[in-house]
Amino acid sequence: MDFCHDQNGSRFIQQRLEVAGSAEKEAIMEEILTDLPALCIDVFGNYVVQKLLEVGTPNMKADITQKALTGKMKPMSMQMYGCRVVQKALEVLDEELLPGLLKEFHGEVLACVHNQHGNHVMQKCVDILSSKARAAQSAGDIERMGLLQNELQFVVDDILASITPLSCHPYGCRVLQRILEHCLEPQKSAVLDALVGAHKTLLDDQYGNYVIQHVLHYGRESDRQSILEIVVHSGLLNLSRQKFASNVVEKILKYGTPGQRNAIVVAMLEKVRDDTMPDGDPAGTATAILMVRDAYANYVVQTALDVTADGKELQALLHILRANVAQLRNYTFAKHIVTKLGS
Repeated sequence: MDFCHDQNGSRFIQQRLEVAGSAEKEAIMEEILTDLPALCIDVFGNYVVQKLLEVGTPNMKADITQKALTGKMKPMSMQMYGCRVVQKALEVLDEELLPGLLKEFHGEVLACVHNQHGNHVMQKCVDILSSKARAAQSAGDIERMGLLQNELQFVVDDILASITPLSCHPYGCRVLQRILEHCLEPQKSAVLDALVGAHKTLLDDQYGNYVIQHVLHYGRESDRQSILEIVVHSGLLNLSRQKFASNVVEKILKYGTPGQRNAIVVAMLEKVRDDTMPDGDPAGTATAILMVRDAYANYVVQTALDVTADGKELQALLHILRANVAQLRNYTFAKHIVTKLGS
C-alpha cells in the first residue's frame, strides 16, 4: 500500500503488473483489497487500480467492481482521480457487469454532467455503449444492439429534457458532442430534432456554437439548411465578425453541400453600407471586402476560397477580391487573402 501511494512505487507496481503471472497479480490484489476505495481516489494509487482493471483476471475485476465501485459510482465519478477509475472500468469490464453500475446513474445524469469530473464519465458512457452497439449492429446481432441502446437511453432522455441549457454549459456541450459523434441513428436523430428550435440561440453562444458545429458535421442536410438560413437571414457579415458564430459559418462551408457553399458565397457578393468606409461606393461595399478586413470574418472568406467548387459564384468572388487587392494590402487580416490571390 505504501508503494501504491508513492509516485515511483505506483509506477513500479504498474510495470510489474504488465508482466506478472496470475499468482503475483493475486498477491498484489490481496494486499490492497481492503483499501481499494481509498486507492481509487489517490493521486498515484488510482493508476494501480486502473492497471488491475486492464490486466487482472475476471475474478479480480469482479472484486474491484464489488469493493470499489458498486454503490459508489456517483461519488467516485465526481472525484478527480476516482472518475478515471470509473472510466477505465467502463472500458474494460465485461458487458454483464455494466448494467448494475450504470443503474446507479439513473436520476443523477444532470448532476454528473454539471460536474467537472463527472461529465467525463457521462461522455465515456456515451462512447463505450454506443461503440458496443455499433459493433453489435455490424455483427448482425440486433438483439444485443437494442439492449446496449436501452442501457444508454436514460442518459439521452435526461439530456433531451434540458437540451438548450446543457448546450450552453461548458461541460454539457461536451456530452452533447459525444452523442452526436457516437450514438446510433435513433438516439442521434432525437437529439438533432430537439436542437432544431435552438439553432439560432446556440449559434453564437460560447459553448453552444460547438454543439452547432457538431450538428453541421454529424447532422442531416436539413439541419445544415436550417443553420444556413439563419446565417443568411441574420446577416452573414454580422455573424462572421463574431468570434463564435464565425466558426459555425466556416463549418457550413466545410460540411455543406455545393449549393449551400454557393449560397454563402452569394451572400458575400451582396453590397452593404458600412460606416467604417465613408468614402466608399454610395451603393455600398461588397460584403466580402468588409469581411477580409475583420479578425474573424477573414477566415470565413479564406475557407470559402478553399472549399467552394469552381463556378460562377467563386469566380465572382475572386473578381471582387482581385479588383480591390491594392486596398486589401493595407489591412493586417487580409494578408492571407492577398497571398491566395497571388498564387
